[in-house]
Amino acid sequence: MAANSVNTQVSRDPRSIRTRRSRLSDTIARNVFLFCAILVVAIIFGVFIFLGFNGLKMFQDPAAKNFFTSTKWDPTADSPSFGALGFILGSVVTTLIATIIVTPISFATALYLTEMAPKWVNALLRPLIEIFTGIPSVIIGFLALIVLVPWLAKVAAPIAPSAANAGVGWGAATLVLVVMVLPTVVSVSMDALTAVPGSVREASLALGSTRWQTMKDAILPAASAGLGTAVVLGMTRAIGEALAVGMVLQGDVNLPQNLFTPGVFFQPNINITNAILNYFSEASGTERNGYLMLGFVLLIISFLFICLSRYIASRSVYK
Repeated sequence: MAANSVNTQVSRDPRSIRTRRSRLSDTIARNVFLFCAILVVAIIFGVFIFLGFNGLKMFQDPAAKNFFTSTKWDPTADSPSFGALGFILGSVVTTLIATIIVTPISFATALYLTEMAPKWVNALLRPLIEIFTGIPSVIIGFLALIVLVPWLAKVAAPIAPSAANAGVGWGAATLVLVVMVLPTVVSVSMDALTAVPGSVREASLALGSTRWQTMKDAILPAASAGLGTAVVLGMTRAIGEALAVGMVLQGDVNLPQNLFTPGVFFQPNINITNAILNYFSEASGTERNGYLMLGFVLLIISFLFICLSRYIASRSVYK
């Protein structure tokens, strides 16, 4: 009887009740978080499987045998052709050129804001950069159409005098990507530079280095992994951008004739996202599967970029 009385008192102890409730809450929270994690992974795998399964169906059609080696895309011809090399080339060209332009500007901006700028400049510019990151892409594309494209048409007049709709094309798309990617790369670069321990700066200055030498020879090498991650994340966003880029490309489904001249950057052109955005809804059969395959290619490229960014981040000097 005494033992039962003691057990009853323990079970009614408020601390014991709180402990059981805490354990129950922890168990529920753990299961909910586990379910969310499994759901996210399942959705990602589902997207890969859906695009891959449906995209690979196109290779059952003999007309798709030159999918990765031909630049001719003509599903309505008597002998249909599904060459996606032009789309891939357009995405690669605009992404690489935009990245080349963005990288030094982003690093210089991040260095100035983290190492040299007064506090009032930081207080003003950092929120603006964060706000600019969230501007809808359709707004940037609209502004590019009414401001950037007419200006490029004037610049390109001596280069491509006979081009229809001069001003649109890879040149405008590249500059749009620069504007869209720049805030992201700057923000991640600033985080990477801020994460460098203060002892690195102090040691460099103590050895007699100037501020510029400290940034060039100590801070930048120490933050190289984070800076590399910033560039790769910028490339991931650039290659997947559709709406703003599609608004200023205005191409059909084939590359222009004068591919190896400067004028190719200032006339209607193509890339992967523009083709999917404009023509997928009306496609059927092998053509529809071809656009799904283009989406799968884009997904694989983005996935490889993410893997590269994770690898670069794992090589960080300071963990």
